Amino acid sequence: MTSTDASTGPLRATRRTARRLRVRRPAAVTGAAFVAWLTVIPISVALMVERPVWGVASTVLGLALLLAPVAVSMWAWRSGIDVTSEGIAIRGIFTSRTIAWKHIDGFATGNEGVAAILDDQSQVRLDPLKPENLPQVLAIGGQELREDGSED
Repeated sequence: MTSTDASTGPLRATRRTARRLRVRRPAAVTGAAFVAWLTVIPISVALMVERPVWGVASTVLGLALLLAPVAVSMWAWRSGIDVTSEGIAIRGIFTSRTIAWKHIDGFATGNEGVAAILDDQSQVRLDPLKPENLPQVLAIGGQELREDGSED
C-alpha cells in the first residue's frame, strides 16, 4: 500500500518498525491445556458428586485435579519473552525478569534454543525464542549482528 506525497514522492505504509516482539509458547501447549480440561473436568466432577473415596477426600481430590489444567493454561498464556527497545523481559507463571540491553553481551544458539549471555558471563535461556527470531530481536534493540565475536 503506497500513497504519494508531492514533496517526497511515494510513501510506504511499512516504513514504521516494530517496537515490541512477543514470543509465546507454541499453540500445541494451548491445545494440550484444552485436552487436559476435557479430560479432567468429568473425572473431578464425578469425584465431587459421587464421592467414591472417603467423602471429603473425594472433593479435595476432585479440586486438586482441576489445578493441573489451570496451571497448564496459565503457563501457556503468561510465559514467554517480550523484546522492547529497553531490554528483554522473561515471563513465567508468577515471575518476571527484565534484562536491559546494556547487560546483554551476546546470544548463544544451540539445540536447546537461544540463551542471552550477560555481562557477568552467565547465561539466561530464552525458551520460546528461536534462532530465526534473533535478527528481529537485535533490530528492536538497536543492536547489530556479529558472528562468533571474532574480529578481522
